[in-house]
Order: sequence, then structure tokens, then C-alpha cells
Amino acid sequence: MMKKRYLEEFHQLKIFQKKDVLSLTQDGNAAKELLRRYKKTGLISQIRRDLYSATDLANKVSLATKYEIASRITPSAYLSYHAALEYHGLSNQVFYEIYVSSDERFNNFEYEGIKYTYCESKISRGVISPPMDSLVKVTDLERTVVDCIDCIGRSGGLEELIVSFSLITYLKETQLLEYLNEYKKQILYQKAGFILSYFKNEMKISDDFFNECRAKVGNSIRYLTNPYESDTYFKEWQLYAPENILSFLEQGGNINV
Repeated sequence: MMKKRYLEEFHQLKIFQKKDVLSLTQDGNAAKELLRRYKKTGLISQIRRDLYSATDLANKVSLATKYEIASRITPSAYLSYHAALEYHGLSNQVFYEIYVSSDERFNNFEYEGIKYTYCESKISRGVISPPMDSLVKVTDLERTVVDCIDCIGRSGGLEELIVSFSLITYLKETQLLEYLNEYKKQILYQKAGFILSYFKNEMKISDDFFNECRAKVGNSIRYLTNPYESDTYFKEWQLYAPENILSFLEQGGNINV
């Protein structure tokens, strides 16, 4: 009966640490033994050091989703870059790597076929816990857009970024500017102004946003991606970029395994 009660608790928690088990047993040795026994019988699964998940009793697969696991790796962990695009329903390719930003560093690891990759948390604002998904922490849509423009490689590459952005129907430009200001990077204003100008009407972004970006461009000439790919100069943004980034929308995407 005791065993069943604890199992129900674990299923309610879905994902937990040793301290959570200790709060149930009130005894360190009992908590350790409970974890050992439940792991051995497949009732729980160890994700990494001091992180566990209750398992589905039918197939022994973790009850916690990859998004919930990522959000519990450290106290400050949250989904970012392509993982955030995917969570928001905007990804085009299937990725088996989850980018996780965190104030605390952690070693990359794999669990149930998914690689969890550490990214340094650059700014603190713009992280939300969706009301219907309380165990998840993820960058909001505007922060996700700015982050992906800042680090196109972590968005899955320029093609994936363009295809994903083409699915967005509205952005809050005041929040975009707030996050751009937090980063304080001239090149980010150049890249954001350039890329988002292609989606100005679809995302319902006003001229004021682009005027603000232009005002922060400065005198430096930059490359959107590598010089080989970014071979056309756009004077308005003092940026070298591919001649037509919207051509990616006609090419389709591949499955990234």
C-alpha cells in the first residue's frame, strides 16, 4: 500500500529529485532505497544525476516530455533557440537535440534518444511558463525570434529560420526592441531589421521598429552568415546576405536526424 502511494505521488510529480523523495519518506536511507527499488523495477527512470521521471507503466517510457525534462535540468533552465521554435509550433525540421539555456552550466547528455545541449543564458527577461504547461520554461515568441537571429546556427540554420519565421502571424515590436536593447549588440539590430523586413506585413511590424533598428546600425559592415553564402550587399542595413532569403521558402526542408 505504501509502495502504491509513493508511486501515485511520483506520477503526480512526473519529474523529481532526491529531495522530493526525501520529503515523502522523511528518511534519507528510505529515500535512497526507494529510488533504487523503483529504478530496478522500471517504475521510475533516472534521467541524469539527481533527476528522475516516473514511467508509463505499459511501456516504461518517461512520463515527462522532453520539454519538461529540459526545464528541470537546473533551477534556471529553459528551452531556447530551435527548441523554443519547436515548442511554439514553428519548427520545420525534426531535431533530436534540445537547446537548453541556463545560468548554471551542465554537461550535455542524452536521454531516450534526445540530446540536451547547454547554452549560456545571455539575458534573463522573456522566459515564461505557459499556463497549460506549468512544468515547462521557454522563451516567449519575441525573445525566441531575437535569440534565433542572434545565433542562426542554433535556430537550425538560415533556411530553417526563414521557414519558421514565415509561420509567425504577429509579433509585439515593443518586446522585440526591449530584448534587442538588453543584448546591446549593433550587429543584432542590423540582422533583425534585415530579416524581419521580409516579414513586415505578415508579422504586422510597423515602420517605427525598423527606424529604431536603422538608428542603431552604426558604420560597421557585417555578414548575416558566412561570406560564401552572404554574397550580396544590402546598403540599407550595411549587411552582406544571400541575394534572396525568401528563396528558402521554395526549397522545402529536410529531416535532421
